[in-house]
Amino acid sequence: MTDEAAFTMDRRTALKTTLGAGTLALAGCLAGGDEDEFRIGSPWDVGRDPLEDGHALRRLGITEALVSVDYDAEPAPGLATDWERVEDTRWEFSLREDVVFHDGEELTAAVVVDSLERTVESEAFAGVPITAVEAVDDATVAVETESAFAPLPAHLSRHEAVILSPGSFEDGELVEPIGTGPFVFESMQTGVELRAVRSDDYYGETPNFETVRYEVVEDDQTRRMTLENGELEMARILPQETVSDLEETEGIDVYTPEIPRIRFLTFDTTTEPFDDRRVRQAVNYAVDRQELTESVLEGVDDSAVGPISPEMTDWADPDLEESLYDPDRARQLLEDVGWTTGSEEVRTRDGEEFSIEVVTFNARSLPLIAEVLQGQLAEVGIDLEISVVEYGTMLDQVSQDAFDAYLTSWGTLWYPDPDRLADMFHSEGDLHHGYENEGVDALLEEARELEDPEERTERYHEVQRTVLEDAPIAVLTSYTNVVATASEVSGYEPHPTEISYGLETVSLDAE
Repeated sequence: MTDEAAFTMDRRTALKTTLGAGTLALAGCLAGGDEDEFRIGSPWDVGRDPLEDGHALRRLGITEALVSVDYDAEPAPGLATDWERVEDTRWEFSLREDVVFHDGEELTAAVVVDSLERTVESEAFAGVPITAVEAVDDATVAVETESAFAPLPAHLSRHEAVILSPGSFEDGELVEPIGTGPFVFESMQTGVELRAVRSDDYYGETPNFETVRYEVVEDDQTRRMTLENGELEMARILPQETVSDLEETEGIDVYTPEIPRIRFLTFDTTTEPFDDRRVRQAVNYAVDRQELTESVLEGVDDSAVGPISPEMTDWADPDLEESLYDPDRARQLLEDVGWTTGSEEVRTRDGEEFSIEVVTFNARSLPLIAEVLQGQLAEVGIDLEISVVEYGTMLDQVSQDAFDAYLTSWGTLWYPDPDRLADMFHSEGDLHHGYENEGVDALLEEARELEDPEERTERYHEVQRTVLEDAPIAVLTSYTNVVATASEVSGYEPHPTEISYGLETVSLDAE
């Protein structure tokens, strides 16, 4: 279960960093709002289709799914009040009564079936073995799977699985996301903003403010300054390395909850030099994670070696080594595979220098971490070049071409089940590394089918031990969300999986 202490609010202050005139000018260009509008600044873009870039729709409370996620990162009632696994491959979900969409359409089993069928047919759900969705009666939906599939409720909590009104579509194309949440979609400009208004007919808690505006503000400095200038009520995903400078600024509150997310290197295990497990292990041993977190991350995040934090959930293997740092062992492994030290202290083999490229993107402090890795790997004779590109460019590059390694960040409970490990380590998973281990595949497939949590946990612990040894990735750090709000904001509680901002419980106190 999630450590409740992780969600304690810390009072911090704003940055002392002096910003350039250009940043201030950009901040000033962002329009202010009225006193009954809640404005959020985030680096992530917006989209109107939940199957593509619809994260913000769910987080703002416009759309909802059959299954929600509670503050212990467990599946919880959403538009379905409960569910039951009636057979090995069949689940039934009981719908919440008296729910209407924002266009007045009633939530019925038939509507849910139509919406979910679109999800099931999408690329996003290609790895989820759903074979049929049907209405048992007006208030019950059945979902059939190809084989026993324990994590089904968790997958139905994903933002791609939200339920949309039939009125969202014209001629089969989505034109407007019409959901059931506490806020109603009003307008959107890609790359700019998303606006929503309060739903006074919401079946749950009615929000305290009338409108919400989500602004896409990619630059960290600008987001921060816009908050300080009173043009935002909330600034999200601020850099960890700035937290120590966010002390003692009047009018700003900062929240620093640890969430189930990691930063990690992913290796191309199909090409030299990382097709050799010993070389991947050498990188793991060469990285001083403690020094990394204490330097550029100011000690805000913790070092990590496994994909799931034991402080966040029992699905994590608590017996993984706490520290891997052993540069002498790294050097010996490299010697064992023929990478010897050359005259310039960069290792060579067959006349070729050990020079690799790490690709990353400019978010979540990743470029700063890459620079630390550059210095640490140099200590064992590896020359590391850093390439910082757009996130989409990085994904295109590593999915289509051979590469050395890329540095990225994933939420490891993006949906509340360790089946997320299949996305990362199954040979047919989503993470680009080329890693294939029949034993790991078998464990992940068995764990999907088992109903008993203890038996599932045993499989997932073995997976975590095996991939630590095989090292298709090198886990580096845990992740702490840094969210700053105006001090007038009350009732905000950071959600552990980032599925929702919980705006229906937030209010703006009068000054």
